[in-house]
Amino acid sequence: MVLVRRLVGLAGLGAALAAAMTVYERRILIELATRPDPDAGRDFTFPASRAHQIVTPDGGRIHVEECGSGCAVLLLHGHGATLDTFALLARRLEERGCRVVAMDQRGFGRSSSVPPTFDLWGLCDDAATVLDALGLRRAIVVGHSMGGAVALGLAISRPEILGEHVAGLVLINSSARGPADRAITRARAAALDWAVVERLGRNARHGIVFARKNFGVDARRSHVAAARAIGFDSPVRRRRGFARRLLGIDLTEALPTIRLPVLALAGSADRVVPPEGSAEIAALIPGARFELLEGAGHMVPMERSVEVADLIVQLTADSACV
Repeated sequence: MVLVRRLVGLAGLGAALAAAMTVYERRILIELATRPDPDAGRDFTFPASRAHQIVTPDGGRIHVEECGSGCAVLLLHGHGATLDTFALLARRLEERGCRVVAMDQRGFGRSSSVPPTFDLWGLCDDAATVLDALGLRRAIVVGHSMGGAVALGLAISRPEILGEHVAGLVLINSSARGPADRAITRARAAALDWAVVERLGRNARHGIVFARKNFGVDARRSHVAAARAIGFDSPVRRRRGFARRLLGIDLTEALPTIRLPVLALAGSADRVVPPEGSAEIAALIPGARFELLEGAGHMVPMERSVEVADLIVQLTADSACV
């Protein structure tokens, strides 16, 4: 009898949680449906005029797309994303006279899968390979989320390319510290490899609600839908175990050695990588600047593409790119 009562209680709790989730999802969907969306109907694919397949020294393959001409800007996306994350930003930069180059990082988009022991430093090597293969000179390297850590790692591990290939860094919603390597973060990293999580993201209702958490206070449905769809292009089987190898990374001790113009941007409403991570980067790199974008979330390249483009162009001028 006691067991029956417990089972009934658990069933009641489960029903209550399901009902609460339904109410929460309905609220999110109504919010997105009723908010004005100037970007509704916009194309969220990278506006490529040229594409490249670059082979790495270890036999990997990096998919790269570019548009425009002028000062070079290399865009590095975050975990679970692809170069299409920068579709809006790329158009803004092209309009402002930049050569915009974006790469699918290894394990994501149309680049090859990650090798068994591949880690952050492998991504840094890939970025250096792209800079060299395309002959980019005095480029501004822009990293979003995990891409910001890659940009920092590139500056730390490959000082010989600074100045000639890299003139400055723009780090968006980034941190120099990976999540601590603890039991709970290992479990979260493992969850990123579960096919069931991927299937939930593909659900028309649940997927939109999951993607919404990446945005700030004024999320637009077109942006949320685009972020969800971009995730479909990076099936977890191509990078299984990779998130686990990013745990415990800490680049903070080396940050004072970076001698480049650096701009760290963060959204005040970022619930994925808190803005304190960007502020710490700016505090530790000599001469670096920190900009907080009020109300923006984690997807600043989409949410604030005009502001971000203007700040990048300003840095290209300050860095005397060629």
